Amino acid sequence: MSVVCPWFIAALDPELCRSVDHYCERASPAFDAEAINVLTNLAFLVAGFAAWRLRVSQLDERGDRLVGLIIFIIPIVGLGSMLFHTIAVRWAEWADVIPILVFMLLYLWFVARRFLGWPLGLSGLALFVFFAATICLEAFVAGSFLWGGAMYLPTVLVLIILGLDLRRHRPSVGKPFLIAVGVFLIAFTARTLDMPLCAYTPIGTHFLWHILNAVLLYLLARVAILHTPLSTK
Repeated sequence: MSVVCPWFIAALDPELCRSVDHYCERASPAFDAEAINVLTNLAFLVAGFAAWRLRVSQLDERGDRLVGLIIFIIPIVGLGSMLFHTIAVRWAEWADVIPILVFMLLYLWFVARRFLGWPLGLSGLALFVFFAATICLEAFVAGSFLWGGAMYLPTVLVLIILGLDLRRHRPSVGKPFLIAVGVFLIAFTARTLDMPLCAYTPIGTHFLWHILNAVLLYLLARVAILHTPLSTK
């Protein structure tokens, strides 16, 4: 049974075994063709460990299970991305994007309920709209558009909206949150410029997406750890 195309995945849909090549560094289908993109995913493991250490250092009761789950997902993001950047097929791409989507859903719920105090219905609706928009863009927008980055456009929009809302209602939370948003905008720019700049830098700029995203997830986790929410329900 091939690791790249296990029989049960091929039986489900052969298209899931199709090779994916969105990135400048990948010049061949070889397992190690994206060595830098793979190694820079270690930044997520570092970010997860740093967030865990920060949470452990807090001796009060501001941390909770949801924060712990948010922190737990951070290294999973890196491991999923490592898998995708080694075998580079369609099903592995989902191993890359699903942990990121799960992190964003958990964090959106956390901010809506704990920082903004939104009711259950509004919070659930926000999650549904975000999830539906992300999945639709991933499923129906051509992979050539933004080199597969269309699915992150709802994340860009949501982070900006939440950051501005927090800045207005909870300035102590909004300021560090907007710093994190700024990091994500730079990360998304690096991801988008990877192929256009390929002629000038053979390794591309996608590795910066990994490093800056790891910084982003740590900063978001840090906000959740250090700032007392409105509600712990």
